[in-house]
Amino acid sequence: MNNIFNLIDEMEGYFDTCKKVPISNKLMVDIEVIYEFMTDLRLKLPEEIKKAERVLDEKEKILLEASQAANSAEKDAELRVTKLINDHEIVQKAYVEAEVVMGEAKNTAKEMKLGAYEYVDELIAQLEVAVKDTLQESNQHYEKFEEYMKRQLVALENNRQELQVRRNGKKR
Repeated sequence: MNNIFNLIDEMEGYFDTCKKVPISNKLMVDIEVIYEFMTDLRLKLPEEIKKAERVLDEKEKILLEASQAANSAEKDAELRVTKLINDHEIVQKAYVEAEVVMGEAKNTAKEMKLGAYEYVDELIAQLEVAVKDTLQESNQHYEKFEEYMKRQLVALENNRQELQVRRNGKKR
């Protein structure tokens, strides 16, 4: 995102260095430079989108790891329960402990899943804010640039009209 803002700042700096058209508030710009700025913007915006995709991939990885950890905890609990049931001397105790272990395993798994979902939700919320901010700022800069270019176009049209009037006036 900083690359995009730096490029916009560079564009503003370029406009500050452009020569003014005499007797107007217009600037003379090199259209090739403007095209280069626009090309750079087109190249840098996809990079921001790739960053967002990496965050989403990280979310999937975290959810997968949490799910695997929960499954492992459940399997460990089931193995402990089976072992306790097979032990004849403490069968009653095994049933009670098995219930506790299963409950703890399920609670732990549930907490891990909830924690992972909360973490991913925070990441997505941060990404959403960053993307919205980038989009809003980009739109504002594009609108300013579009207004500027429209003013330049009007100035060029006015200049051509003045030249035509003067040329037509001198022919008479």
